[in-house]
Amino acid sequence: MKLSPMMEQYKGIKEQYNDCILFFRLGDFYEMFFEDAKLVSRLLELTLTGKNCGMEERAPMCGVPFHAADSYIEKLVKMGYKVAICEQLEDPATTKGMVKRGVIQIVTPGTVTSRAMLKENENNYLASVYLDKDGMSVSYCDISTGELYTTEKNTGSNLIEDLINELVKISPKEIIINEGFVELCDEDEIKAYTDAFIHAMPNSYYSKKAAETSIKAQFGHISMTALGIDGRHFCILSIGALLAYLLETQKQNLKQLTRCQFYEIGNHMALDKATIRNLEITETLYDKKVQGSLLGILDNTNTAMGGRKLKQWLREPLNSSEEINDRLDAVEELVDQPMVLNNLCEGLKHVYDFERLAGRIASGNANGKDLISLRNSIGVLPEVKEALGYAASELLTQLSRDICDLSKVFHLIDDSISDDPPFTIKEGGVIKDGCSQELDQMKLSIKDAKQWIAELENKEKKRTGIKNLKVGYNKVFGYYIEISRSSVDQAPDDYVRKQTLVGGERYITPKLKEMESIVLNAETKINQLEYEIFSQIREDIEGYIAQIQQTSQAIAVLDVLCSFASVSTKLGYIRPVINDSLTIEIERGRHPVIEQTTEQGLFVSNDTYLNDSDASMLIITGPNMSGKSTYMRQTALIVLMAQAGCFVPAEKAVIGVVDRIFTRIGASDNLSQGQSTFYVEMSELAYILRNSKERSLIILDEIGRGTSTYDGLSIAWAAVEYLCNEKKHIRTLFATHYHELTVLEDEIKGVRNLNVDVSDEGGDVVFLHKIVPGPASRSYGIHVAKLAGVPAKLLMNAEDKLGRLEEEGSHGSVTTAFQSEYSREKDHVAEQQLSLFAEPDPVIEQLKQLDLMEVTPSQAIKILEDLKELIDD
Repeated sequence: MKLSPMMEQYKGIKEQYNDCILFFRLGDFYEMFFEDAKLVSRLLELTLTGKNCGMEERAPMCGVPFHAADSYIEKLVKMGYKVAICEQLEDPATTKGMVKRGVIQIVTPGTVTSRAMLKENENNYLASVYLDKDGMSVSYCDISTGELYTTEKNTGSNLIEDLINELVKISPKEIIINEGFVELCDEDEIKAYTDAFIHAMPNSYYSKKAAETSIKAQFGHISMTALGIDGRHFCILSIGALLAYLLETQKQNLKQLTRCQFYEIGNHMALDKATIRNLEITETLYDKKVQGSLLGILDNTNTAMGGRKLKQWLREPLNSSEEINDRLDAVEELVDQPMVLNNLCEGLKHVYDFERLAGRIASGNANGKDLISLRNSIGVLPEVKEALGYAASELLTQLSRDICDLSKVFHLIDDSISDDPPFTIKEGGVIKDGCSQELDQMKLSIKDAKQWIAELENKEKKRTGIKNLKVGYNKVFGYYIEISRSSVDQAPDDYVRKQTLVGGERYITPKLKEMESIVLNAETKINQLEYEIFSQIREDIEGYIAQIQQTSQAIAVLDVLCSFASVSTKLGYIRPVINDSLTIEIERGRHPVIEQTTEQGLFVSNDTYLNDSDASMLIITGPNMSGKSTYMRQTALIVLMAQAGCFVPAEKAVIGVVDRIFTRIGASDNLSQGQSTFYVEMSELAYILRNSKERSLIILDEIGRGTSTYDGLSIAWAAVEYLCNEKKHIRTLFATHYHELTVLEDEIKGVRNLNVDVSDEGGDVVFLHKIVPGPASRSYGIHVAKLAGVPAKLLMNAEDKLGRLEEEGSHGSVTTAFQSEYSREKDHVAEQQLSLFAEPDPVIEQLKQLDLMEVTPSQAIKILEDLKELIDD
């Protein structure tokens, strides 16, 4: 059977976008049909209905209201689906026959532009990767802000590792790759590291000719040299594919992409996924929240742009001591001038996200409220520039220069757009009086008619005597006179009944209809003219997109510097000394996050000293829960904060630039890939040993604990020797329970023993959290078990076994001690079978030791509870 014309139209469009879910506009709904309808109804729990389409069976159908479509599209995109938005391209009211429809945008995870679908303080990056045996390139952009970055690397060692690290740093929502990518790199590994959706694109996207054509079409007269990619073959290929994909999905010019920024791999500290996770830089390890992370402590930004920039800086600390010191100079100047800092912060509070506003203007999605937000943001800029007018530091001076004069844009908006415009731009009320003489005349022409309608209600109440009469309007029936049912009999003869309601009747009169025709016809023309004027204003502003973006970038950087200065002042941070040495010296350092969660004054500060000669390997022993992990993490975080350009929680800090931070802290099974805890641990260790270099900082927390004692000890021992020997001294903090490693201080130059001090008086153990020289005397594991709530009977048994093992171990090997203990345990079981009281009963023993004359009533209750617990066990 033949399909209906509408379904024929749907089928033809759907065939062009088979890899997308097609949102097909019908009136006030986006409808989906056939397999799309079945899929979406299941995914979004929508009701599946049907529609007659000329076939024997009704076509499966489901739909969503067009005004609420963003929330549904967001859910589908987060699941990895592409959504093609098919709109009506003609006005149904003025079109005869079938309304023309077409896809106006394809929404994918990396091409989201809707304000409702974007996170304010997070970039939404789309990455394009080109990889072959000769090298690789990564290009990425956020079309909501207009940022576009690119880098490349020729064949060499660690090519895949560098690629993965770049993608982890970028954290893109979507990645497109060339077809040859999968021959050299595991696509599943990239997914595991980035959580991004990956699409392999045809080779035609990555051809040199097509790439150069796309780049020239986008940037026009700007040369490859000016873009920073002249001679960079791999960059050209990845950028070209990126632009082609964006044009395919956005269906319009990408006016917000005004420049391309090339950067060298190695300009920033490399942080792999494990380090970002373990150090809790942008979110907490377990509940994935910002609060409790380093970002949560340092984020005192006042703009969305600054929030995004801060997150970027923490993921990409600098490697250049000169650039780091430029940032620190700026922060120091702001700290030293609290009035300037306060004025800047107050000004920034009134700046909207005009980086994304520029993107909305360029894509034609900005409404009147967006332009007013842009105007208000621009209005604050003179105050910001004035506050920066006396800046001495080079970076603050440069930021002042980068803030462009956008007064023409300010006046363009201020003179034309209503101060409180509606959200829609096609229903009037957007343009100010006085902006257009033609528009003002049109509004004046219906003034009398509107006045007549406004006064009609009072006139008719007086004429008819009907007190509850009212005049109203809706889009379906136009203007009407409404009378309640109790007064219908009083309706005059010239009233023409139009609609019957439950509680009354609606009427019109010939005169009211005449005035309605004047008003509505004129308002249609007025609304159309307002829309045309608004579109022209928006188009005029497009000419300033590059200046708006430059200014927004300067404001974002300034906001982060102000945030660093505010937090440093509030929390008592100091400026670190940054140089190119290989020394890390920290006096009275504190963990930036944990010190804020402990009661004031209770956090114990500690010193750290590392270099590349006689103190490159710090072996840290001591009890669990005593602070070893906190100490190591705080050292890494202080280094990271310093190289991001922030002051640090310490009394003194000298940081020789670190190019990478590696962490191996804890491990878990990866059962889905058949990997045990120990395998994961060894994989992470292998990665660190393979990639660490002279300027790296390594944090190792328990190596070799996932296997037998001798295997684990041997691996840990060898790892120390690998990282610290005559030819290599990589700065490392190594926490371990293998006390045997502490002998290496006397055998290997560069190894130093540290331990966490403990107060032990008569069995009453207190962890002092103070790092002191030398090895720990014991591990206090049973005490930690007691703190964790392990049953008292088990603890007493463990204490007894520990004493026997230590006694046996002092005369022989640990294995012999365990064997002796095992034999003794068998004998003990046999004795228990002969005599119930062969071993002292712990309850009786405690009762014997009690001095009833010295026990208070409350203590007696506690003792009884403890004894009952022993009996229950």
